[in-house]
Amino acid sequence: MMALLIFLMPLLPVQAAAGASIRASLPQFPVSINGTKLDSSYSQYPFLLYKDITFMPMTWNNLQALGMGSEWSEEAGLHIWTNKNYPPPILASPVKQDLKESPNTAAGFSVQKAEGLIAINGSVIDNTSEPYPFFTFRDVTYMPLTWRYVHDLLQMDIRWSTTNGLELIGNQNVIGPLIGDDDTSLYFYSMTGDPAKSMMKMDKTFRHWEWLNRDAQDKFIGSLTASPHPYAGKPVELQRKDRNLYYKDIQIYTLTDSDVWESNTWGAPVHTYTLFPAGERAEIITVNLKLQIAAIGPNYGTTHTILIRDGKATELKDWAQKPDRVIPNPDGTVWIAASRLPSRNGYMGGSARLSLLDTDGTVHSVNELLNEADVMALGVTNPALANPAAADGSLDVVLLGRNIDFTTKDSAGLYTISTKLETKRRSSEIYGDAYLDKHRSVFIQHRNNTLENESTGEVKTWFDYELLPEE
Repeated sequence: MMALLIFLMPLLPVQAAAGASIRASLPQFPVSINGTKLDSSYSQYPFLLYKDITFMPMTWNNLQALGMGSEWSEEAGLHIWTNKNYPPPILASPVKQDLKESPNTAAGFSVQKAEGLIAINGSVIDNTSEPYPFFTFRDVTYMPLTWRYVHDLLQMDIRWSTTNGLELIGNQNVIGPLIGDDDTSLYFYSMTGDPAKSMMKMDKTFRHWEWLNRDAQDKFIGSLTASPHPYAGKPVELQRKDRNLYYKDIQIYTLTDSDVWESNTWGAPVHTYTLFPAGERAEIITVNLKLQIAAIGPNYGTTHTILIRDGKATELKDWAQKPDRVIPNPDGTVWIAASRLPSRNGYMGGSARLSLLDTDGTVHSVNELLNEADVMALGVTNPALANPAAADGSLDVVLLGRNIDFTTKDSAGLYTISTKLETKRRSSEIYGDAYLDKHRSVFIQHRNNTLENESTGEVKTWFDYELLPEE
């Protein structure tokens, strides 16, 4: 099926060892890399078709355009990887094509199966048993553009349409992480490194965008945190008697030896107490204890979360981190939600948590109910969003499809969960970061400068050279 075609990139100057001969032909449909239509007729290394799968020549120009690297030796074979440089490279010009004077007029071409070890981002490919094997043509290695190779292993995008043919998109990095939104626009960090283009303002219709400078970025970020969010908690004073902590004469926690241990280098732990109203009859207090040590990565310290209801304090053992939002609902229930915690290399698995405090005072862990390591409630870190929950109290959540023991399952996607803990699946796995804006519309930031409005289904990609035209 054409939708499953995957591009094969030529690899220069390396060439895998050649084996048995097979026949390939020129594709009879357009092929493009990052929006640039390729001239198959005059290309020195044209994309080729074999068994209805498109193959890409792994030339230097193609690899650079798509953010790939490669290395070949007779001993180690061919290794292909995704460029992990940071900051990522910015491609201010379209892919350069390797063209020749005479056209490719043959009905078919003899190509040779590649021999020797082949690995993509560490995954070894058994080319002898592959139905769509790597091959060589004109001393260049060709890669089959299967979904597994292109999307799963190399994390590029491949698209097919009768109008545009086969589109291969990769290494588009100008649009950085999303900062926030206002009534009409989304705001993103820029990856250009140019202070005059420090932030991108993107209209929510995706029809207009503009660059803003560093001063405008600082002003916008300041506006997001100008006032505390009503559901984000506020500092509270606790009384300490010996090792016991009290709130309104209620003993809520007893400090342990490790809680009061003082380091000769770093001193005593810093105590931070936060109070969250939790409906009409309850409150939640977090006790955070943190040694000011030099750490590699974020230092979150130790957090204890205590529910106070009807004069009784109960520690919530599942909550070893501070909630981002405690949200009262119209039916008297209360959501307790926390987003994923950043770590040195991405995010801390199992840190996106969601619980529901029901009207009887019972706390239900949604993570345990769904057997999901991470339940990401959308909107809980958006300061511009008054209430992440809908009018009926339901939340939009993203599941990553990982059990609590981190084994995988087919549950990844966008869901709505009600205050009765009933879920409705709205989409399959999301390949990007979902964001709930101040009007409760869901936007998804995909890789390669691609944005999606989940509510309307509109998807748009911008290429680096479009966003940074040569001056």
